[in-house]
Amino acid sequence: MVDDDENAPKKPHRRAGDADVLALAEGLLMSLGKTFDRTGIGVLKTVAESYPDIGRDGAGEVVASLNGLLADFLADESYDREAIAVHVRAWRFMVSRKPDKKERLRILAGLADVRTLYAEAAAA
Repeated sequence: MVDDDENAPKKPHRRAGDADVLALAEGLLMSLGKTFDRTGIGVLKTVAESYPDIGRDGAGEVVASLNGLLADFLADESYDREAIAVHVRAWRFMVSRKPDKKERLRILAGLADVRTLYAEAAAA
């Protein structure tokens, strides 16, 4: 007799989808051009919103910041590919390295500065 558990498909790790969402976001970033692209930014925002841990410590906080930046760009019809790239690279760093609390806070402060820069430019 064969044990059903041995033949059952393995359940993916609960975090397996996280890497897929990040990889998709990185690919979408690469497809963004030099000028404002409402559709491309909107698709990237939708992907960021699908991240399961959005708003939680580390990567989720970075994704929340990215989501806010993308929303601001869409609302103002403004765009800076490098600002988006900084967020996506920080997301990758948080997922791959798991920085300590001090490092995490420094990264998040830098991302907040990037968002503030564009909020001030839009208000002017």
